[in-house]
Amino acid sequence: MARAEKAAAQQQRADAAQGEASRAQQVRTDAGFALAQSEPVAQVLVLGRLAHLDRLFEYAVPQKWQAAAPGCRVKVRFAGRECDGFVVSRSESAQTERRLAPLQRLVSEVPVLSPQVLAACREIAERSAGTVADVVRLAVPPRHARAEKAVLAEAAERQGESSTGDAGAASAPPVADGILDHYAGLRAFLSYAGQEGPPVPRAALTLQPVDGWPEVVTAAIAQLPAERGALVVAPDTRDVTRLAAALDGAGIAYATLLAADGPEKRFKTFLRVLLGHVRVVIGNRSAALAPVQNLGLLVLFDDADDLHREPRAPYPSALTTALAYSRSTGAGLLLVGYSLSQPALRLADAGYLKLLSPLPDRPRTEVQPHIELMDDYLREREGPSGHSRLPSRALAVIRKGLADGAVLVQVPLSGYLPAVACVRCGERALCPACHSTLSLPGRNRSLSCRVCGQLVERFECPFCHGDRLRALSTGSARTADELRRAFPQAKLLLSGGADGPLPDGELAAGTLVVSTPGAEPAGLRVAGSYRAAVLLDGDALLGRGSFDADVEAVRRWRNAISLVCPAARGGRVLVVANAELPPVKSLLLADSLRFARTVAKTRQELALPPYAVAAELTGEQSAVAEFVRECELPEGADVLGPVPYGEEYRAVLRVSPAQAPALLAALRATTAARSARKAKHTVRVRVDPPEVF
Repeated sequence: MARAEKAAAQQQRADAAQGEASRAQQVRTDAGFALAQSEPVAQVLVLGRLAHLDRLFEYAVPQKWQAAAPGCRVKVRFAGRECDGFVVSRSESAQTERRLAPLQRLVSEVPVLSPQVLAACREIAERSAGTVADVVRLAVPPRHARAEKAVLAEAAERQGESSTGDAGAASAPPVADGILDHYAGLRAFLSYAGQEGPPVPRAALTLQPVDGWPEVVTAAIAQLPAERGALVVAPDTRDVTRLAAALDGAGIAYATLLAADGPEKRFKTFLRVLLGHVRVVIGNRSAALAPVQNLGLLVLFDDADDLHREPRAPYPSALTTALAYSRSTGAGLLLVGYSLSQPALRLADAGYLKLLSPLPDRPRTEVQPHIELMDDYLREREGPSGHSRLPSRALAVIRKGLADGAVLVQVPLSGYLPAVACVRCGERALCPACHSTLSLPGRNRSLSCRVCGQLVERFECPFCHGDRLRALSTGSARTADELRRAFPQAKLLLSGGADGPLPDGELAAGTLVVSTPGAEPAGLRVAGSYRAAVLLDGDALLGRGSFDADVEAVRRWRNAISLVCPAARGGRVLVVANAELPPVKSLLLADSLRFARTVAKTRQELALPPYAVAAELTGEQSAVAEFVRECELPEGADVLGPVPYGEEYRAVLRVSPAQAPALLAALRATTAARSARKAKHTVRVRVDPPEVF
C-alpha cells in the first residue's frame, strides 16, 4: 500500500512538472519561479509617467501570486526599477514572443480598480488628451495598509451578522418628496434611473430659488430602490456639508469622500464604498469616480463651477468625468443648478440629455425674492448718489432687511483695494520688482505686491511723477468698513478672501454678511437664509477678462439669490449694475434658459466653446512651436499663437466639435512621440480650460 502511495505521489510530481514545462513552452519567462496553475499571464497597467508607454504590458504570474485578480494592485519591474501597477486581465498565453518578467509582488488581494471605473478612465483620457495612468491615479487613492485591515475585518463581521440574521435596519424617517412634483419630468427621470439596463436617463434640472438643492437631491435619492446606489458630486466642502445635513435629516446613510481627507480616512471610505457597505456617496471632484456598487443615479451640482476642474493632469472637468462614468456604469446622470450651463445646453440640443424645467404651479412671489435692478430711473431719481458704488437705494434695502433678518452683500473682489492707479494720469500702480499690480491691504497700511510681497512705502508714478492714488476696484474688506460705519448696530461678518469662507450657522436678525461669490454662509436651511441681498459691482464682475464672464456672473448671482427668502416672506434683492445689459436683465426672468440660448447663439457664430473644442498648449516657446508643427491637425483647424503667457508661451488649437476626436488623437500621438524621443522641454496640454479665451 505504501509502495502504491509512493508511486502515485511520484506520478503527481511528474504530471506537475510536465504541466509546468508545457506552460513554460506557451509562456516564455525568466528562470527561477513556478508559474500559476491557471491564467499565468497578466496584462498590467503600469503607472508610469511617460506618455508613449501608456498601454498594457504582459507579465508572468508566479504561483505564489495566483490570487492577483483583475483590479488588484501589484508591483512590477519596469525599465530597471520597481513600479506600481494594476492587473487589468489574465490569460492562458502571451501575445508577445519575448520573455515575460514576473510580478514582483501582489500588494493587496482586494480588486480596487473595477472594470467600470477603468472604462471611464480610458474615455476620460481620450477626451482630455491625457494618459489612462494619470486618470487612474485620480480615481484610486493610494493604499493604506492599516485602513485596509480595519475595513476587511469590518466586512467579515458584517458578513457574520448577516449569516446569523442578527442585522436589522432601522426605519428611516419619511422624506418630503413633494418638492419633486414642481419640476416637469423629474419623477419619470428617477423611475428610469432606478431600473437596470437601457434606457439610461440623463437630464439637466434648473432649480427655482425657493428650493434648496440639498433637499431636492435628498428627495431624488430617496426615490431610488434600496439596492441602487447614488453618487453626488458638489464643488466644495461647504456644499458637501449642506447635503450631508439634508441626508442626516432624512435618515439616509452615506459616505463622504473629500480631497482634504487624510490618506487613511480616504482609503478606508473608498474601501467601504467598494465593498458595498454604503450605497450613497457624496463628495467633491475627488469622489467623481467612487466605485459605488449598482450605481443608479449620478448627480452633479453646479457643473460650471471652476472648482470642478481637476488641477492635475490630464485636467478633466467633473462634467467630463460624470459623462464617462454614466456611460460605463449605465447610471442616470442629473445635472442640478440654479442656472443652466452652456455645456449642458449644448448636450440638450444634441439630444444627449433632457432639460427639466419648473412647472408654473406656484406664484412667482412664493418661489423667488423681489428682484430690483439699479436702472437709470432709480439712479436719476436718487440724484448724484445714485451713480455711486453704494447708492442710497442699497442702504435702504440693507436697513429694511436688517430689521427683519440677515442681509447679504456680495462683492466680486476680496481684499481692501485690490488695484490702485495714479490720480493724475490714471496709470495702474505696478510693483517695481515684479511689475504685478500693487494693492492696498487695509486702512493705514502700505502698498504691497501680492505676488512677490514687495512693500512700497512711498509711491511715485514713473510716468507723471504723481504721488496720489485712487481706487480702481474695491474689495470686500473696504466694503465691510464702509458698511460698519453706516450700520454700527449690525453684527457684521466678512466671508471669503484671505481668511476663507465662514461656516454655515445661525443667521440672526441684524446680521450683515459681506462675502465674495461662492463664500456666502447659509443659515440652518440653505434656501431662504437671508431676508435681503445687495449684489454690488456687477459691472466689475461682467468686465472680467474671459469670454464666459457674462454666463459666470449670472451663475454667481443666481446662486446668491437662491439664499434669499421669497418675496411673499419679504425677500428682496438689489442688483447694482448696468441694468441695460442682457445678463443683468435675465435675472428678472423666472429661469435662465432664454439668456442661455442667446449666449449659445453668439458662441456658435464666434466658434467659442462648447460649440468649438479648444486645446491649450503651454510651455517654453520653442517647445510649443515645435509641438504645433509636429501635430497632425485636422483640416481647417485654427492655430492661435504661440504668444507670451506669463513666464511661458501659449498656443490655442481650435476645431469644430465634429473634428474633436481627430484633434484629441493627434494631441495624444504628438505627446507620445515627444515622450519617446525624450524631448528637452515638456508641453502641457489642456482641453477646453475655462480661461482659454
